[in-house]
Amino acid sequence: MSEPSSEPLTFNTLGNYQWPSMPADESIRGFGWQIWKRFKGTADDPSVSDPLLKWDNKKRLERITDAPACETVVTEMEATFGDWAKDKNPSRWLQLVVMPPIDINNVVRMWARSNGHHVIEPPPRELLLDRSAEVNVSFDYDASVVVIPQLERWFLRHQDGLCHVRKLLQHAAGAHRHCVIGCNSWAWQFLDKAICAGRLLPVGLVPNAFDAQRLQSWLIDAAEREGKGDHAFRLVESGDIVGSVYFAKLAARSLGIPLVAWQQWQLAIQTDPGKMQKKRETSPDEKTYWLSKFEEFHLPSDDADASLLTLHALLIHDGLTAEELDEVMPSVDGSNVLPSLQAARVIESQQGRCRCIPAAYPAIRSKLVDAGFSKDKL
Repeated sequence: MSEPSSEPLTFNTLGNYQWPSMPADESIRGFGWQIWKRFKGTADDPSVSDPLLKWDNKKRLERITDAPACETVVTEMEATFGDWAKDKNPSRWLQLVVMPPIDINNVVRMWARSNGHHVIEPPPRELLLDRSAEVNVSFDYDASVVVIPQLERWFLRHQDGLCHVRKLLQHAAGAHRHCVIGCNSWAWQFLDKAICAGRLLPVGLVPNAFDAQRLQSWLIDAAEREGKGDHAFRLVESGDIVGSVYFAKLAARSLGIPLVAWQQWQLAIQTDPGKMQKKRETSPDEKTYWLSKFEEFHLPSDDADASLLTLHALLIHDGLTAEELDEVMPSVDGSNVLPSLQAARVIESQQGRCRCIPAAYPAIRSKLVDAGFSKDKL
């Protein structure tokens, strides 16, 4: 493995995200599965089957705590905007950052806080459907840069839910001061189409995908900081130490999104490796974590259309309550599918707010694209 460059990368322009590719053997296996599906029929497609995840896998998902912050992305964001933020007469005052969805760590906010920039918070969501509500936004601050980290929190997909985000973008466009606006890729795809937001903002910038090398470096470093640096990571199937091929598969399966990869990695770690240690010969002094096959997430087959519409809405808004979901769905009973999606472990609920689970996002995205939804762009 070659040594990574000491110089941090900078963000790419929107549309130039380098999606990690699956190693050849996995690609062939996946192609064979597609052929099998075509002849067998879609009824037996496990990605939309009724059986829920095994209980052990549910417990493993529940034990996963907050993901570690990915300082690499924050560093690359600073490399992208550091000089621009100091320029007193930049060629453009506005910058748009389009992030992958379910950004639990909120990279744009982390970057703003670490540099002392002023963050403009969104209004309460109950105000977003009230056109007459006063949402006062000022760009007159002493801070060198004003940051709006989550544009997806400024609107609801409703005929009355776009007024305030329109005003915000118009105000930002005319402020003539350094301003960075962050937005997740699904929300930006919707806003660009619904209100032509791309006419007010410049072409967006996107973070770099995490390929095998970047993922391996980050995950092993995170393990060391968790006190697992003296542990070996071995594959259950072969007993081999995980290497570049494993991380290449993980990069492809996670779409190069570090948070997604981290949760998929955590799900693969066996909680009780005792049987594996008896089965495989390892050094008596070796502390070993055994990695099982990657988790496969399944969407419930009942009310498949409603499930996909619900997941699409959750991605656009970065999570919704049941009441908010009913407001943005075509029918008033949209929230009825939430229990089955939670049981299938593709969404989670925290303090009444439902959002997609990061590890399940690639499966969700694939199903939305297959069903004809307008896909996001990075």
